[in-house]
Amino acid sequence: MSKPVLVFKIGTSSITTSDGDVDEILLTSIAQQISELHQEFDIVIVSSGAVGTGKRFIEGYSGKIGERKAAAAIGNPILVGKYAKAFEAHHIPIAQSLCERHHFSNRNQFLQLKDTYQELWNHGIIPIANENDVVSNLELKFSDNDELATLLAIGFQAKTLLIATSVPGVLNKKNELIPKIEKFTPAILGYARKDKSAAGLGGMISKLTFARLATSLGIQTVIFGARSENGIIRAIEGQNGTICTPKKATVN
Repeated sequence: MSKPVLVFKIGTSSITTSDGDVDEILLTSIAQQISELHQEFDIVIVSSGAVGTGKRFIEGYSGKIGERKAAAAIGNPILVGKYAKAFEAHHIPIAQSLCERHHFSNRNQFLQLKDTYQELWNHGIIPIANENDVVSNLELKFSDNDELATLLAIGFQAKTLLIATSVPGVLNKKNELIPKIEKFTPAILGYARKDKSAAGLGGMISKLTFARLATSLGIQTVIFGARSENGIIRAIEGQNGTICTPKKATVN
């Protein structure tokens, strides 16, 4: 690969407003910042928000699995359309990539995914990845998009994994930002709140779990606030959020 790979993940509670609409102001900022990194990195965006965007069209939505699948089917084209519009201003095409767990457990399927992404990158196109909620088997689903982003980062030997969230980063019990994590001790893991956002599936426990996995394989991971000013650029520069430092490791 000619450029280092950057995986950027953003959750439902960050990319959508309280009423389920895509936050177009934030999306405009994301597109601007990603466009500045486009020449330096091969980039994949892992974006939640399809279910959150589509669920308002399901009358009496209660979150049952069938309703979630239907909401995802509605929300995915809306979400991708918003991304396409935001990146069009920077003359960057985007592509949709709906992934399932077997794409990572089956070598031939992953190599096909890898070849497709490389072809997209060769033409300056950014893939927008999400789980294929419409058909994913309940027992074989990703736990959340933090896992999908981490698997992509590992599979593509990414240099950096950025996880944008609704809080400034990992906070201690005094709600103070922990600027750097060099080792995932029980004390650090204990700072993770057990609750999740109303819209999302993950939470800080998920983010720390997969940050620990990514860093153990040599991938620097930054957990930071999605709405922090110029947050993506500053996270890349090590000036924003919680930086989880990688161990010296290679993935063969």
